[in-house]
Amino acid sequence: MSLVVRPRRPADVLEVVSWIASAKVLYSFSGARLQWPLTSIQLENLTHTEGLSPFVVVGSADRLVGHFDLRVDERVAWLGRVAVKPEFQGRGLAIEVVNAALVQAQELGADAVRLRVIATNEPAIRTYLRAGFATGLPDPERPSVLLMERSLLR
Repeated sequence: MSLVVRPRRPADVLEVVSWIASAKVLYSFSGARLQWPLTSIQLENLTHTEGLSPFVVVGSADRLVGHFDLRVDERVAWLGRVAVKPEFQGRGLAIEVVNAALVQAQELGADAVRLRVIATNEPAIRTYLRAGFATGLPDPERPSVLLMERSLLR
């Protein structure tokens, strides 16, 4: 499947919200930052976070298949809210979405990408390791969260 990254549009928000089917999925998606049940207003309000750029990944016929956001701070991009549309999960698209996010981070001027991932979210951790992120260390402020990083310098 040929994938394209584009900025998330307001019309995309409702669809992305529909992918978050439970409080557990929401916690994996955003940690404690958003509240169940997720609403389009909550997700759209994140767009007002300084420096945050939300993106979607689209496949054929402009169908959304993934979502992520990036916030660049002093040449470090923070990757967050990575999701693959449920009907496309289990097809290896998560690594493609993460790799697309890495390319986008580089285009935004980042030299490295960092992220926080729930320590029990093993599928996400495996994906991030496959994408070249260093093994996560516990966040000193939140032991249930791992910090991971990947350099974009060659």
